[in-house]
Amino acid sequence: MESLKVDLFSDMVYVFTPKGDVIELPRGSVPIDFSYKIHTEVGNHTIGAKVNGKMEPLDYQLKNGDIVEVMTSKHSYGPSQDWLKMTQTSQAKNKIKQFFKKQLREENVIKGRELVEEELRLAGYEPKETLTEENVQLAMDKFSFTSEEDMFAAVGYHGITAAQIVTRLTEKIREEKEKNKKIEETIEEVNASGQNLKKKPKRDSGVRVEGVDNMLIRLSKCCNPVPGDQIVGYITKGRGVSVHRLDCPNVQTDEVKDRLMEVNWENEEAESKQYHVDLEISGYDRRGLLNDVLQVINEMKTNIIGVNGRSDRNKIAIIHVTILIHNINHLRRIVEKLKQIKDVYTVERTIQ
Repeated sequence: MESLKVDLFSDMVYVFTPKGDVIELPRGSVPIDFSYKIHTEVGNHTIGAKVNGKMEPLDYQLKNGDIVEVMTSKHSYGPSQDWLKMTQTSQAKNKIKQFFKKQLREENVIKGRELVEEELRLAGYEPKETLTEENVQLAMDKFSFTSEEDMFAAVGYHGITAAQIVTRLTEKIREEKEKNKKIEETIEEVNASGQNLKKKPKRDSGVRVEGVDNMLIRLSKCCNPVPGDQIVGYITKGRGVSVHRLDCPNVQTDEVKDRLMEVNWENEEAESKQYHVDLEISGYDRRGLLNDVLQVINEMKTNIIGVNGRSDRNKIAIIHVTILIHNINHLRRIVEKLKQIKDVYTVERTIQ
C-alpha cells in the first residue's frame, strides 16, 4: 500500500527512449525503474545506462526530458539487493522481489536434491540409479507433491526430511531385491562375454567427444567453460578440439558452423578439477569495496588467480577477478554471495 501511495501521489518525470517513446515515472526514479518499465527481462539483465548519450550510474535520478538508453547483457546474473533501495516504483521493486523469490526456490531445490543424494549414499544407494522417474513419482504421490522440484524444495527449506524421501525412494528397490539380483547377474554375463565398454581414459579437460578416443581436447580461454555450462566443440587446424560455451560469440558466426561438433562433460558435479572463470563486478566506488569482494571469495574457499580494478568520474568501480571454481553450482554460490555485498550493482561473467 505504501508503494502504491508513492506511485499515485508523487510528482512525475517524463523521459524518452532512444526511439522517442515517452515513459512516465515518479520523481526520483533511476534507470533501473526505467528498465523494468520497458520489460521485466530488460530490468533483470540491466548492467548500465546512458542518459543523454553519457554513461551514468544506476542510482542516477532521472529528470524531465532525459533520453535513456539501457545497457543489458545476457551474461548478467540479475539484480542485486541494493537495487531495492535505489528504485522508486512499486513495479520495479515487485519484479526484483519476484526474481529473488524464484531464485530462493531454485537454491532450495538444489540444496534439497543434494541432501537427498547424500542421504542415499549414506544408506548405501547410488543416487543416479535410485532417482528414477518411477521412484520419484512414488515419493511424490506418498507426500502429495505435484512436481519433483516441489519435493526437493521442501527438503531444502526443511519442510520434510531427506530421510523420509529416501525411505520412499528405496521402497520399491527393497521389495524387488530378487529382480535386481537377476539384472546384476545378466550384467556380469555381458561383462564376461567381453561386450561391455572399456573404461575410457581420463581427460584433463573433463570433456569427451562421443565415439572418438585419444583426441586432443582443450578448453578455450575466451569464454572459460566450466562443468554445467552448455558447450560445443570447434575443430581447429592441428590443435584438436577447442571447447567453447554454447553462447560464446566466437562460435556464433556462419564461418565456423561447419567445424562445430557435439561434446559433453565427463562429470558435471566432479570437484577434483578446477576451472578458470573471469568475473566483472561493478558498484559504487567506496572505500573497502575491493576488500569486501576479496574477503567474500576467500570465505568461499576459492582461489583467486588475478584481480584488478578501476573507477570512473561517476564513482563507479569496476573490478575484474579471475578465480578457480569446480563447476557451475560452485560459481552460482560465489556470485550470490558477491551480489549481497553492500554497494555492488552487477556481477557478470565476461568473455574475451
